[in-house]
Amino acid sequence: MNRREIDLPSRVVLRPGLISELPDVIESLGYSHPVYIVDRFTEEHFLPEGARACRAPEATIEVAEHAASCVSGADVVVGIGGGKNIDVAKYVGWKTGIPVVSVPTIPSHDGVASPMISLSDSGRPYSQYFRPPHYVLVDPDVLVNAPDRFVRAGFGDVVGKYTSVYDWWIAHVDTGEYFGRYSASLAYLTFRHVVRARKAIAGKTHEGINVLMEALVTNGIVMGIQHSSRPASGSEHMISHALDYLRGKKGMHGLQVGLGTIIAAYFQGRDWERIRKVLEDVGAPVTAETLGISEDMMIKAVAIARTLRDRYTILHRLSVGEELARQALKATEVI
Repeated sequence: MNRREIDLPSRVVLRPGLISELPDVIESLGYSHPVYIVDRFTEEHFLPEGARACRAPEATIEVAEHAASCVSGADVVVGIGGGKNIDVAKYVGWKTGIPVVSVPTIPSHDGVASPMISLSDSGRPYSQYFRPPHYVLVDPDVLVNAPDRFVRAGFGDVVGKYTSVYDWWIAHVDTGEYFGRYSASLAYLTFRHVVRARKAIAGKTHEGINVLMEALVTNGIVMGIQHSSRPASGSEHMISHALDYLRGKKGMHGLQVGLGTIIAAYFQGRDWERIRKVLEDVGAPVTAETLGISEDMMIKAVAIARTLRDRYTILHRLSVGEELARQALKATEVI
């Protein structure tokens, strides 16, 4: 039997009021010299008084390298906020060997418990396997008060598993790539989980936000099982990365992924209309215009998406270019 290791967080804690007790919680985990990775908003609203912090205005290699240079003497790096801050914290942990704690304040992404680092390097997507945060600390009271767009983004990120898992199967059939049935089943289950709870998620009830966070954390665990983002990231993510590349900056990841899932499902010959409907049910955008994306940019993004990463998907099977992209976008009324 081949040796296999599975990387998982040591503990995931969901507790109301946790943020207000964060210094004590960090100390109870055995750390006494934390450095917090924050942005302007989280520094103002969630950074403990007197805490040492490094600001991460963008999720880029340059910013992450700077953060890694300012944690001397720390025994833990705490990423507090959204995916940007947590990814930078994970990068710092990867570069320095310092343990990482993830403290999401918005339910917008599945990176909160994942081993993957997702940054931008000169405008192109950069992905690096590290290990999951040692601890994931979640305060539901904070998450239910997150702006609606972040909740919709988290929902869109999970909905993307509808096409990412199928892309993985396509790669297995066409190229012989390994397909992990357990990881694939678990990722797909999170899609079904949030779709069933979409009314509660849209209403930002505690139950709905807990379901969404369970799904986001589970997908991070799936990536730890697989040592790859493969189960959770397919053509729908490539389309989002292409939009970031063409814009020269990161957009709202989960909202773009949701839109990409409609398109990917169309190419896969599956129920894209259902995907469009569940996204509409939570108020997530289903057109390029809603996200401020021009028709030409949307067409180009879909056409170049398969060139940005060496990962086989439906876009590769169909050799999607501008003509097929335009056809799909018109058919699904994304443009």
